[in-house]
Amino acid sequence: MTIHARKTVANFTPLPYTDMFFDDIKTLYDLDAPETHSIRVEQIYSDYRKGDKARLDSLAYLPLQDLKVVDLDTAKEFTPAKEGQVTVVKLEVPIVDERQSAHIKITGALKDAAYTVRSGDLVFDRTLHGLRNTVLLPAGWEVAGVSQSGTIGTYQGRAFVSLINLNAENNYRVVIHARKP
Repeated sequence: MTIHARKTVANFTPLPYTDMFFDDIKTLYDLDAPETHSIRVEQIYSDYRKGDKARLDSLAYLPLQDLKVVDLDTAKEFTPAKEGQVTVVKLEVPIVDERQSAHIKITGALKDAAYTVRSGDLVFDRTLHGLRNTVLLPAGWEVAGVSQSGTIGTYQGRAFVSLINLNAENNYRVVIHARKP
């Protein structure tokens, strides 16, 4: 092999890239009856950002009511506070180096008009964020179609769709159709 090289003035700017496979966010969407448009949400993740506060970034796309935030390391409940447009929680032990993290669970409920019944089908139409998402259907409904690749199964007699986002983006639109047998 022969390599010929010369100096250049070209400037190669790296593309912004976030490796999502270090992302441990797991979100469960527990669907209530579709005519209520109500969804219970549980999200578990680790925050590695240095400081004495953890930012609850997911609240930007999950407008949760009855918000509850728990420190999974101590089982103590956090008290969320607003700092400008961002919601944060004060960490009992600040993160000072890359070997530390805070393990957080966020729960609450949201109303989503795109979760409804159309022509007899349950329709869940939502942009999901993060690497792992699971949608748990209400009792009595069976999956009829999913717009993304996923695993379909049952949990305690209820159908679910488990999704892993393998796209380069951190969000993707999912449409799930379900029917009563």
